[in-house]
Amino acid sequence: MYNPEHYLQPHSKLQQSLTDIARWLDQGSTDTHWLLGGSCGLLLQGIPLDEAPRDIDLYADGSTIQRLHEQLQVHTLVLDGPELNETRMYRSVLSHYQAGDYKVELVGDFEVRARESYYRVHIDKSLYDHAQMITLGSHEIAIMPLAHELVFNLLRDRRDRYERIAEQMTAEPERHAALVKQIIAANGFHPQMIQRIHKLAGINN
Repeated sequence: MYNPEHYLQPHSKLQQSLTDIARWLDQGSTDTHWLLGGSCGLLLQGIPLDEAPRDIDLYADGSTIQRLHEQLQVHTLVLDGPELNETRMYRSVLSHYQAGDYKVELVGDFEVRARESYYRVHIDKSLYDHAQMITLGSHEIAIMPLAHELVFNLLRDRRDRYERIAEQMTAEPERHAALVKQIIAANGFHPQMIQRIHKLAGINN
């Protein structure tokens, strides 16, 4: 039986910070949806990591960032943002907070441009409906689907991550196929990138 707290047992301080965030941003009390991604999201889905998570990554649509920021600033130390942040590869509305021993990064309207491909993260329109829900304390956290994590880590060439994500996805390809196809259809990927995504996810073209 899947037990997310099993993966958090060696990380008691991380578990406390995530439990606090789940309480502060209670998914059940608001329509302001957000997803836990990055290394924490992978850890809670049983993906092996070379290093323990050092920060907490939260993803949301840009339209909800201000409300989430207002909730977080009541309980955490605001380090910066929210403000538009753009690099050659990434574009987002970004802000940072301190929650216990962990830095929290809130990312809104996340876009990636790499390898002749474009990917825009849509929470309400796409990813939230496919998220795995876990309970910490008495509150829920929605975890970023592995389909996103595969695409994102492939675009940034994190082989150490996308190969391990792919290994889990190919064990149950039918569970992930619909979202993988939805992500591909809604964005602009180079044909060779589409082939790699399909192959890694164990999905027939």
